[in-house]
This record gives sequence, structure tokens and C-alpha cells, in this order.
Amino acid sequence: MTLLATAMTLPLLLAPIDSEAGIASGAPAPFALRPVLIYLVGYFLFGAGYIAYMTFMIAYVRDAGGGAPAQSAFWCLIGLSAFVTPWVWRRILALDRGGLTTTIILGVNAIGAALPILGHSAWLLAISALVFGIAFFAVVGSTTAFVRFNYPPATWPKGIAAMTIAFGIGQTLGPIVVGAVTDAFGSLSYALNVSAAMLAVGAIAAAFQKKPGNTSSS
Repeated sequence: MTLLATAMTLPLLLAPIDSEAGIASGAPAPFALRPVLIYLVGYFLFGAGYIAYMTFMIAYVRDAGGGAPAQSAFWCLIGLSAFVTPWVWRRILALDRGGLTTTIILGVNAIGAALPILGHSAWLLAISALVFGIAFFAVVGSTTAFVRFNYPPATWPKGIAAMTIAFGIGQTLGPIVVGAVTDAFGSLSYALNVSAAMLAVGAIAAAFQKKPGNTSSS
């Protein structure tokens, strides 16, 4: 993995960079949380829901009769579908319409997480991995695009930091909550139900986010 990461870093070092592009100099502008609170809630739920799916799905595949090859294939399908994320979502990520981009991508993510609820067949699990994998990385990109579209460059560091904190808290609490639910009911199906539900509610929350406007007031 170290050798692979090193090899993939070399093209980045050769890529041209616009020396005039960058964040405006001076003190970072304040970032107002209230106008984007519903969006932060949605991103928090994404952090909780996606990590719960990825934490418990291998156990779900195992309990469905999948051995080590099946579990490895499941992860490979998620990884392979994630590779095509930039091409699939390029036009959607370019939309400057409040939380619509995140709603669309996170909605697809929720569908991928919900598919195993319908059955244990290998094809259904494979489709779940592909649909989930093609969307979950793009949700992160959509939040960066949201900040860049709606705020001046001086506000970007605090804006992206706020998004990352909301995501990180969700990512920390998600497995704990879903694990407790699974222990209480004694079935991994509940883990998937809760995970998919959190992703779906996150998508709905993002849908209520309007354009906050290019403001840096607190």
C-alpha cells in the first residue's frame, strides 16, 4: 500500500498548479453556522449512517453465508465503483442550488445501503456495494462544492472545518448507536435499517438547505 500510494503521488507532483489561485490573504472570515444548520445535521447523519453500513456489512455478508472471498469481493466492488465517482457526479457537483447536490448523491447512497434489507442474494449484495460505493465519496465532495459556491474564499477554511467536525462526530457516534441497537434486538438487519434510515433522513435534511448567500457575517 505504501508503494502504491507513493506511485500515485508522483503524477500529482507533476500536475500544473495555478500560482495565482488560492485563499485570500489576511485573517479568515467568520463562518455563520445558523444559516447552514440543517445542512450540518444532514452531513452529521451521513457520517453516522455511512460508517455504520461499512462497519456492519461485512458481518452481514458473513452471516448470509459469504466466506472470505465473498467479503473481499464486496469490498472490492465498493472500491471499484468509488473510482468512477468523479465522472458519474461531475455535472451534479457543478450545480449551485443549495443542498440539492448533496440530497441527490446522499439519496443514492441511502438506496445502496437499503438494498440488503430486501434480501441476502449475492446479486443484491453486489448491487448494494456498487450503488453505495459510487456515491459515498461524492457526498464529501458535494459539501466542499457547497462551501465554495456560497461563501467567499476567506471563509472556506472555517466552512469546511465546520462540515468536517459535523461529519466526524457522526462518524464517531454512528457505530456506537447502531451497535447498541443491534445488540438490543439481536439482529444485524436492524443495523442496516438504522444506517439506511440515517442516510435517507440526511438527504431529506440537505433538501431543505437553501442558498445562504455569499456572506461571512457571524
